[in-house]
Amino acid sequence: MWDRVAQGADQTDRVHVMAAVAELADGGLAERMRLDAAARVLVTARRAAALAPHEASPGSATAIVLRVARGWDPAVTTAAEHVEALAPAELDSFLAAAPRWAASVRDAGRAALRRAA
Repeated sequence: MWDRVAQGADQTDRVHVMAAVAELADGGLAERMRLDAAARVLVTARRAAALAPHEASPGSATAIVLRVARGWDPAVTTAAEHVEALAPAELDSFLAAAPRWAASVRDAGRAALRRAA
């Protein structure tokens, strides 16, 4: 009996591994990594907006980050589902703006800490 269970697990593992290999071979890894990065930015922006709304509200050049974050309802979709549903151009803009947004939030947070000290 256990041999059959092990064989079934081996077959399931083989299917998963081959699907992952096919994704790599077809160039899907870069897109998966891009979407994973976007989901991480989305979660971070959402948390920053909740914890420090003033610091998380940068200028218009990076407004897309907060617009996408505010448009996400975590009760309805996951972060990954939300970014996967974005139009390609919007996803590109979101990812391009993310480093500038993060730097502005970091700098605003540092300035707030200096003022508080």
